Amino acid sequence: MCTVVVRVDPGAAWPVTVLALRDESPDRPWDPPAAWWPDRDPDVRGVRDRQAGGAWLAASDRNGLAVVLNRWEETPGDGEGTWTTRGTLPLDAVVDDAAPGADGSLPTSRAFNLVRATAAGAEVVTWDGASVRTTVLGPGVHMVTHGDPDDPGAARVGRWLDAFRAAPAPTGPPARDPGDEPVAGGAGPDAAGPDAAGDGWGGWFDVLERSTVLPADDPDAILRDTVEPEGHFATLSIVAAAVGQGRTVLRHTRLADPGVLHGPDVHHHT
Repeated sequence: MCTVVVRVDPGAAWPVTVLALRDESPDRPWDPPAAWWPDRDPDVRGVRDRQAGGAWLAASDRNGLAVVLNRWEETPGDGEGTWTTRGTLPLDAVVDDAAPGADGSLPTSRAFNLVRATAAGAEVVTWDGASVRTTVLGPGVHMVTHGDPDDPGAARVGRWLDAFRAAPAPTGPPARDPGDEPVAGGAGPDAAGPDAAGDGWGGWFDVLERSTVLPADDPDAILRDTVEPEGHFATLSIVAAAVGQGRTVLRHTRLADPGVLHGPDVHHHT
């Protein structure tokens, strides 16, 4: 039930900017962005799932960024009642520039949306148990959750996509972390106001802030803490990222309290 917002501007110095929120079981161990996979590529860093060893999000200066979101359709798996981890998908994309289903085979994982961002643009590769399809994200602002990209019938998309599109979109790397709270009456990066840091991210962070008026278990809440039929899921971390030619910049916030935007968070910059 993760949420990803993507802005695409092919002619810009930073053609793609991404705001990604990770929803996962609070009991599932994970690690913040770092170079966790030196055997595959020492230049790749990402958010690691300790349980399966894969990545929720992976990035490199050479190959941009990839982040995987769960879908809930039934899938056949490997034919023996098991499934491969979806955590290999962002690594395969960023390390090997490999796309699921590109060789004609069907994935053996559960259903997913894989958001792929490079200096050339952005796309979403979807596996729904029946087929693999790719949706190219054209110029503008897009939103992806557990359904099809920009689907107004999908949770959170119908409620918040127009708000993200109406807000000034970020055009480069963020100067502050997604979980930072501006200080009223301040100046510079800590000043109050939608874009007090002057980095262009204030508009999207303001939408994120406004979304917290909803209870964390509301289906349209972006910051989530809810019990679904599949288990307990909560927003555990947020990544703000910019992808340019030969450079990918991440700022990451680990939420101290799942589903709560502001608090004694832990920040990581790469």
